[in-house]
Amino acid sequence: MTAENELNELRGIAERVGANDHIDVGSIIRDIVDEKWVNPTGAYNIALKERLTALSVSDNWAEAKLEWKATGEVWYVPMRESADDILPAIHQEKHPHECVCGHKIAWHFEIINTENNIREIVGSEHIGFWMVARHLLADLNIPADMITQERVKVWIKESVKTMKAEWWWSRWGEQFEEWFNAVKETDLRVNVRDGESYWDSDTNRYEHQQLVRKKAVSKMGEPDYAMASIVWRWNHPNNSRRQIETRGYPNERLWNDLQMFYILSQRWKDEIAAEDAETARRIEQLAEQERIAEERRERQRIENEERRQRDRERREQRQIEEAELEGVREERRLAAVIADRINAANSNETFKDMCEYYDVPMFTPNIATKDWDKRFLTDMIRQMSSGKQLSPRQLSFLRNIVVDEPLPATDKQIWYIKKLAGDDYVIPDGLNRTDASSLIDQLKRTGGLIE
Repeated sequence: MTAENELNELRGIAERVGANDHIDVGSIIRDIVDEKWVNPTGAYNIALKERLTALSVSDNWAEAKLEWKATGEVWYVPMRESADDILPAIHQEKHPHECVCGHKIAWHFEIINTENNIREIVGSEHIGFWMVARHLLADLNIPADMITQERVKVWIKESVKTMKAEWWWSRWGEQFEEWFNAVKETDLRVNVRDGESYWDSDTNRYEHQQLVRKKAVSKMGEPDYAMASIVWRWNHPNNSRRQIETRGYPNERLWNDLQMFYILSQRWKDEIAAEDAETARRIEQLAEQERIAEERRERQRIENEERRQRDRERREQRQIEEAELEGVREERRLAAVIADRINAANSNETFKDMCEYYDVPMFTPNIATKDWDKRFLTDMIRQMSSGKQLSPRQLSFLRNIVVDEPLPATDKQIWYIKKLAGDDYVIPDGLNRTDASSLIDQLKRTGGLIE
């Protein structure tokens, strides 16, 4: 873009936004400068116009002002400090700490005349709309229709903010980082407030939630002063106004609080250590109490189990003794009944005839070895003595016992044998019930092994 085109663009921007020669920057940077703002008087404004016109190609201010644009370079030099290490040599030789108008300044904005390449310094109060607008248009390639007074003010504010931050960090940044990193964890333990209470299963008591203190309590120097969290104000991720982003460097209050907190940090660390030690002792004591209680419960459990086992053994012994006694009684009763029935059977011709009819010898219950078989034979004697016919099943069982014609093994016996010997065991052909019973006894005795 040619110079003439740039000037035409600037004239169009000025007509569109109604721009004036100067910008009221006092309200823009007052919160950033950290010192009282003093705006220059009208005499300085006149001096600015005269001196810049004298340095321009045109001798008419209306045209001369359009020759100047901001370069984008800004330096911050506090009034009481030397500019030798900060300003370029060209500006050190002219008027450091002064605007071209003669007004004392801390903020040094560099401008350049686009016609003769003369470079000058103006303060933040005299960095004119034209200068910034032309810089945005020519150097930053921002379209003319997007350049507004507000955008010019934003550029000035951001430039001031960045330079002040750079200056601050060059002076105290290393110390700040060292102290902040040394106390940040302590800060989040000390500069907190009590939230809602909750039951802590570790300490076995109600504890308070510890919340970051976002606002200071009372004033510094007062006995009950409690500062706001340093981490919260500086770079806490939940703080949308954290200073690391809004300012780029800590404000005076935060810096002073950090220094005081760092000096007292050992005291806070000692208090935290004592608090943590008390909590650890309590947790350890609770753990020891729980261990002792658990041992007591385990001993009680073992004692109760042993007592229940003794009770079970006594009950089982009583049951065995009662069963044996009942067995003796039953045997005596059966013997008496059998004797009576034998006598009756021997004198009963019907029973004899029935034995001949079924081709079995005369028998008595005593020929059986098992209680069930004895009861079965007793029933058969009674049934045959009364002349009742036997069912095929009854006759088969009778001949199995009396004539020694064994019955085939039952399905239940076969199932039990396979359970003991394994499903792969092959049942012998023609296995009878007697042999099946013997095989089951053997498998139970040998743990499932075939002898």
